[in-house]
Amino acid sequence: MPGRDAVIVGARCAGSSLAIALAREGWNVTMVDRDEFPSDTISTNLIFPNTVSRLDQLGVLDTLLTNHDVPSLGFRIIGFGHECAGGFTPVDGFDKLISPRRIALDNAMVETALAVGVNGRFGERVVELIGSGTSEDPVAGVVLEGGEEIRADWVFGADGRASTVAGKLGIEKSNPMRGEVAYLLAFWRGIPNDGYATSDIRDDAILSSWAAEDGVHLLTAWGDPEFTRGSKDELLPKYLDFLKQFPETLDQAALANAEMVSDLIVAPETLMRGYFRQPAGPGWALVGDSCHFKHPGTGQGIGDAIEQSIHVAEGVSGKDPYLSGYGDWLNGRSLQQYPWSYAWGSFPKSAQQFVGWATEEDAAQDMRDSFSRQVEPSQVLTKDRIERWFSTA
Repeated sequence: MPGRDAVIVGARCAGSSLAIALAREGWNVTMVDRDEFPSDTISTNLIFPNTVSRLDQLGVLDTLLTNHDVPSLGFRIIGFGHECAGGFTPVDGFDKLISPRRIALDNAMVETALAVGVNGRFGERVVELIGSGTSEDPVAGVVLEGGEEIRADWVFGADGRASTVAGKLGIEKSNPMRGEVAYLLAFWRGIPNDGYATSDIRDDAILSSWAAEDGVHLLTAWGDPEFTRGSKDELLPKYLDFLKQFPETLDQAALANAEMVSDLIVAPETLMRGYFRQPAGPGWALVGDSCHFKHPGTGQGIGDAIEQSIHVAEGVSGKDPYLSGYGDWLNGRSLQQYPWSYAWGSFPKSAQQFVGWATEEDAAQDMRDSFSRQVEPSQVLTKDRIERWFSTA
């Protein structure tokens, strides 16, 4: 194969969005993924209005909605019985979230990338890099499992937590964080869509429930790290019993008649530990979970991947051709959101903030808008609100 402008390793949210953005800038792009598409991957699936807008700009939203019935949802938090629910401050006209399964979303992203001229190599593994990634020996391409070399000016790692690109470059993780929850999830048919993505939060358990696409519904059970230990045969009864403990949130008659249409998916606490990696160097850069991972409690993974990819594409296309400012941009964007995600990835110790959100609509709106990255966490839990809410505890 002739030399390419870019090879992207990984074709899901980060890889496909980067490929689309680069192709629109006139780049000759090859995208390699070990999986064939459509295929699924573990995810909370949440896409907030800021990212719905990005999908619209990339052309992915049209592809997704042409192929699937994807409902728009409000956002509901129930904490210790205190409920607040509503939409988001609009972003480019979008004021609701969506939550399609990754088998639908990722396939729409791949289809859109191929439609704008990206070359796709699926079911193939990258096993080596050409070049060591130093200034004396920049990365200059990849080697596939069968021995084929694909030369390129840039190699982008969009290949997840266990990134082959990061591993071959010896890029270590830094700034670790961890939460205290693990979860079990499955997809169902027969659960009615009430128009909301709901999380019902207790001091030792959390139920998340929302519609995905094409009549499929996600039910996630969050517990402590012990909750996910055991075989799937042992965990399935535990999961089903958990769902029965939330009758106010989950219609038990509907649940009894519903069908579980996926395998039980197990996400141990260890899968949700956060980190940063050095994001760029001579001839290479990382996007998505390859370079940074937050706790999925705030559902930022898809949005982060797309924002990083668009930033990188704009950078290497002229704004920052060596990506020398990428690390500072990434750190600044994550400064508050990183610990905020791990606050949501831990069991609450008090009901007071939920009382505040349930009784003060402006505070509830700020909380919702923190998920769509319009409000920083420090604007949600201001000093005034903390003093007012917690002084009565």
